[in-house]
Amino acid sequence: MNSSTKAKRIEVYGQKSNQLVPNVDQEKEKIVVPKLYPNSYLFAKWGDDLPQKEQKKAEALFQIYGYNVFLSNQLPLDRELPDTRDNRCLTKNYPKDLPTVSVVLIYINEALSVIKRAIRSIITHTPKHLLREIILVDDYSTYNDLGKPLDDYIVQIHKERPGLIKKVRHKKQMGLSQSRNSGWERATADVVVILDAHIEATEGWTEPLLARIKADRTVVVSPVFDKVHFDDLHVERYNPSSHGFDWALWCMYESFSPEWFKMVDESQPGRSPSVMGIFAANRDFLGEIGGLDGGMTVYGGENVELGIRVSSQICYVIRI
Repeated sequence: MNSSTKAKRIEVYGQKSNQLVPNVDQEKEKIVVPKLYPNSYLFAKWGDDLPQKEQKKAEALFQIYGYNVFLSNQLPLDRELPDTRDNRCLTKNYPKDLPTVSVVLIYINEALSVIKRAIRSIITHTPKHLLREIILVDDYSTYNDLGKPLDDYIVQIHKERPGLIKKVRHKKQMGLSQSRNSGWERATADVVVILDAHIEATEGWTEPLLARIKADRTVVVSPVFDKVHFDDLHVERYNPSSHGFDWALWCMYESFSPEWFKMVDESQPGRSPSVMGIFAANRDFLGEIGGLDGGMTVYGGENVELGIRVSSQICYVIRI
């Protein structure tokens, strides 16, 4: 088959009275596009009808990024996402005078469409009066589209929300911890929320975090974050859970305490000894405890170290 041929369905016809009419005795046939990469994880469950030319593009991008950038580039930046919150979350009322928030997105060589979608989702789903700024921390990316093309998108956003986005670029790669610290140092709002750039914020994500910190400025709060599948980018709901760690100091999901389950209310926060690296904290309090350990330059451990350091206060996990 020609690599540019699109998958389609073929109707089988028979001739009667010089007219073409459907032959109901024949089943519809479907052209199956051969997979060029049958052993690729990307095509295990996705891309059955993708023309071979597009398969090559998708696989090439997958080898670079590790997720389906080909599909991401085609999705709307404000795509509709499922609301995975517990029903009781929908009826909660939060104080009107919540603290303001600075949202930090850290990245290195992330896909441009993924960063754009993260920005758009935060703007769309965060109350305007609460969102002071979005801070992009680039840990020395080398991809060209994270230069001027991203800057051009920021210019577009500033036509809508002047000065909303700030950009920090490291002059050398400094690692996760220092990237998060760089975002915190640039933040000016009451609360700083530190996220990876490959996220999508959903409706009502901010208010529970801010309300918990307003009630107690010494807590570090982590949201329950669902999974976006790497191949078809669909969202899978994750149940609320604690963030524990093993003797190698790797963070892992653990069950909440029996006391939390006795409440039979998933909208309630649960105590957690650590966080997964995505968290919110009072900006001043985070500085008082020393922020993250910028000397930890490799992936893993920095979030556990933070959890241990604030263990007397205990971290919390909230469904947002």
